[in-house]
Amino acid sequence: MKDQKNIIPNAGSKEVLFSIDGSSDYELLVPKTVYPPREDSTLLINCINNLKSPNGKALEIGCGTGIISIALARNDWSVEALDINPYAVISTKENIRRIGLEKAISVREGGVGEDNFSIPKGVKLIVWNLPYLTPPSENEERLEWIEEASMSDLADKSWGQRLAEFLELEKDNLDPELLVILLQRKYPESPSKTIHWTDFGWSHRVLDSRWLFDEKLEVLAYWKPGLGDQVKKLKQCESTMDEAKKLPQKGWQRVITEKQTGGRGRRGSSWISKHQDLLATWSIRKTILEAIDPGLLQVLIGSKIANILDQYCKWPNDIVNSRGEKIGGILIEMDSVNDNLRIGLGINQFDDYVEELKIGGWKQKSMGLKLDELFRIIDTELSSFLEHHPLLRYQSEESKNIAEAWRNLSKLLSRGYSLKKNQKGHRVLKLESNGELLTTTGHQQLNIRDIDSLEWSF
Repeated sequence: MKDQKNIIPNAGSKEVLFSIDGSSDYELLVPKTVYPPREDSTLLINCINNLKSPNGKALEIGCGTGIISIALARNDWSVEALDINPYAVISTKENIRRIGLEKAISVREGGVGEDNFSIPKGVKLIVWNLPYLTPPSENEERLEWIEEASMSDLADKSWGQRLAEFLELEKDNLDPELLVILLQRKYPESPSKTIHWTDFGWSHRVLDSRWLFDEKLEVLAYWKPGLGDQVKKLKQCESTMDEAKKLPQKGWQRVITEKQTGGRGRRGSSWISKHQDLLATWSIRKTILEAIDPGLLQVLIGSKIANILDQYCKWPNDIVNSRGEKIGGILIEMDSVNDNLRIGLGINQFDDYVEELKIGGWKQKSMGLKLDELFRIIDTELSSFLEHHPLLRYQSEESKNIAEAWRNLSKLLSRGYSLKKNQKGHRVLKLESNGELLTTTGHQQLNIRDIDSLEWSF
């Protein structure tokens, strides 16, 4: 290949005006084979502009014209930009020269799957506008071959999957607070899927989304739960709730034990557990309650875990199977001494009897799943909507949270479960934002917040 300094953009190059902040336009050189900035670029830039406390090195994969790297540099990141297309490298170099950002952005040829691809030491942020365009039909004008190659996911593995696998191989060399921001196509479903990341234990959160004609695009952030803080693993303890009080009062802390001798449930009741049940507690900052009411929080957590197990959440904090047998429960505790709140979780592994009461186990429906795998899945799921990453502004969508919890509660009600309070039948109408149930009995509507007088029947 020729020295890039001697490559002159072909006659198809054009000048494009593009704004990255709504107030000023940048005149960008766009060779014919380079993907021009469009609405998806604006979507991604808006998310970059909304990051907190930019500090350190960022890597952009597939830089194209360099507009994303320019946005990163304007937000005080030291940027390394990559692209497999040599014309994109030339385009980015020329565009950052025009804006005067040569010292903030370095550019080189390369990309995921290339022999020279690497993650520079100390990178805290990776950004990639993933190839997502639907392949053209026979009657549509085709892209130049090098652009089309960069926009098409590979036959055996998608670009997103390849990056996730590469990062897994390099995990010991990555910054523990590394945040990966990807623009993915949600609909029609792209070969680059979120599951490729969750399978490797990455938390994720949707930062923004937009419909462009008949395609839905999403910007997602990925990070590893705990940001370097490891799970505290015990052979035996009296209660993981009490052990969680000893954890550092920062970040995403969790403790798990193989055996618990004095576990507790709601209102101080005993939680009788057996070896290899899932027994864990998470300790997180109380500031989460500024976004989510504690009553809704326990229902939402129960719903998410029930969905993982393909089971049901019985309001407010029980996980049950299709026969109504209790599989597990969630308990939230806080006190005036600690700045953290504690989320306790107990899940039975096998069907059994406790004091002549039949209980269910998660293993009966998930035979191939191991205990440590289940914990990792739950830890990742809870981190995805509760953990505070230092670069992300936490935004809880109340209506979305209520809808998600209500969907799982409704699954149980649709199986014929009914509710009685003080021997009176109640029909459940909705879930309130504080986690209470709105019910009706006769001509009276009632908000239920206390489970002691409730009776569920099938």
